[in-house]
Amino acid sequence: MPFLCRALTLLTLLVALAACPRGTRKTLVPDVPQNGSTEARSRFVEARAKFLRDGRNVEEFRQIAEEFPEDPIVPWAELYAGMAAIKARQFEVAIKSLEGVVEANREAGLTLRAHLFLGIAKNYAGDAPGALRHLRQGASAVENDDERTEYLGALAYATAQSEQPLGSLAAFDELYRRVTPTERALIVTRVEEVVATADPDTLGRLFDQIADRKGPSIAAVASRLALVAENAGNTAEAARLREAASHARAAVGLPRTISSDATVGGGTGDPTLVGAVLPIGGKQQRVADAAIAGLGLAAGVSDGKAIAPVEIRSASDAASAELAVEDLARANVIAVVGPIDSASVDAAGARAEGLGVPLLSLSTAAEKNASSRFVFHMVHSGEARSRALAQRALAKGVKKFAVLAADNGYGRAMVGAFTDEVTRGGGTIVTTQTYKGDTKSFATFAAKLTGDWDAVFAPAQADVLGLIAPALAATGKIPRPLGTKKVLGGRPILLLSTAENLTAAYLTNAGRHSDGAFFAPGYYPDDQDPTSKDFLDRFISTFGRAPGFLEAYAYDAAQLAVAAGASGRVGLAAMLARGELPGLTGTIRFDAKHRRADPGVLYTVAEETGGVFAIRVSK
Repeated sequence: MPFLCRALTLLTLLVALAACPRGTRKTLVPDVPQNGSTEARSRFVEARAKFLRDGRNVEEFRQIAEEFPEDPIVPWAELYAGMAAIKARQFEVAIKSLEGVVEANREAGLTLRAHLFLGIAKNYAGDAPGALRHLRQGASAVENDDERTEYLGALAYATAQSEQPLGSLAAFDELYRRVTPTERALIVTRVEEVVATADPDTLGRLFDQIADRKGPSIAAVASRLALVAENAGNTAEAARLREAASHARAAVGLPRTISSDATVGGGTGDPTLVGAVLPIGGKQQRVADAAIAGLGLAAGVSDGKAIAPVEIRSASDAASAELAVEDLARANVIAVVGPIDSASVDAAGARAEGLGVPLLSLSTAAEKNASSRFVFHMVHSGEARSRALAQRALAKGVKKFAVLAADNGYGRAMVGAFTDEVTRGGGTIVTTQTYKGDTKSFATFAAKLTGDWDAVFAPAQADVLGLIAPALAATGKIPRPLGTKKVLGGRPILLLSTAENLTAAYLTNAGRHSDGAFFAPGYYPDDQDPTSKDFLDRFISTFGRAPGFLEAYAYDAAQLAVAAGASGRVGLAAMLARGELPGLTGTIRFDAKHRRADPGVLYTVAEETGGVFAIRVSK
């Protein structure tokens, strides 16, 4: 899985080094071509001089490439635009510019430099496999000590996310000697995370191969092996390894003594105890109740089938959320579930980061939340679900889309995410209609969806969608399963929606007008789905009602913490960053920013025996 924000603090400090080289150096970049436009060449030379002074000038380099697209200077301008964009943390801009240089392959030295910085940019953007590919190709293009430090940072952190994370240790050891004390502390933590989940036999073979006997790698490896030996009853071997570890631990700022009841780095936590921070009381009581119900089922309320006991603390704002995390950390929980609102999530996440406690946030708008090494966002945001709908439709062969959405922040965000994914997949938005958020009648808007399109995206609350679907059918755009050739009274189209807060009540008025639709509500209680049947039966038996999406995400958070928490808090964070676990809300895995990387579960409306409509998991 891609790795970016687990090391964002360190890499942000390093980024200035690569983009703003200092001192006299020998460069692989060939001389600027002399056979092009004099104006283009003059502007480039001036822009490059400014860049070498302060590391800036992205726009000037981009303008040169855009205004003189056929000039031989373009690859030079794109290379420096990419380098400057890294400095400005405009990583997607950097990737686009540098990929252009690589594809042009004009000069060997120029291309090698582009590979180097493309690898660095891709690591920042969370594409660890892509970063490694380009870093390996561009390794020989490092021109000075600052660039060597930047290269090592990208190489180490990207490798730590690869299929062979132990391969990162040598790079981390070399990087450690080059950076500030603050950056070193981050490296020590990351090395501990890599080692915490490694196979002990592999670590045993690696122990004698580590070149730096006073670096973070030997400290972490020897400490882990000492605990393994001690647990196996091999006291002589444990003593030998403790001695080997003690000097290295002291050298990297760790206590000489290795605690036998903790993983490397002090990653404590009872793997059978989960904490939660929720806004009990006040305006958010409804959502708190939903999360409490999901966690209550995980704790075995009423039926005794507990995954783990759950300690819940109330927090109504950011300040109290921080205090609640501290209290739960002292209670030795393996992880904290929650909070829900964005301000509290960011505050609690920052405190969890400082305490080394994994936080499984229930924020419904993860794109707006900060990322860190110990914070993982459980809930698929509306944007993520919109992208998943676009991906499913494109995979089914749909290329032409209509959009019907509210003209408000929610509608614009969902449409933006959906449109980006459609465009990326080679599709087209043929027509778009927007309506005011308080609209109750949709016939006029549905009638204006003209043109040649096959599917309509209508992000909305389920009750609003229940008005939109019949309006579409009334204007002859009749939702039907993909593959339907003809339909009486109009033409068949595919209906796509986020269908927020979807319940069975939707089927009463809109089920027959939504046949074959794809919905992405995050979770829906499909009583025929084997994955959630036990959860659903237990929930209804306990609470007398069907669960909603937040209940399911909270339950998933608890079972995820327990299932992956055997290695302590540090080990849990490491496993969450690159592992996956089947859950009610999908096969749970996280991206570089620790937001859900899996598409979640999509649902479809199906006509069953007797003309009854039901909402089922779409396979």
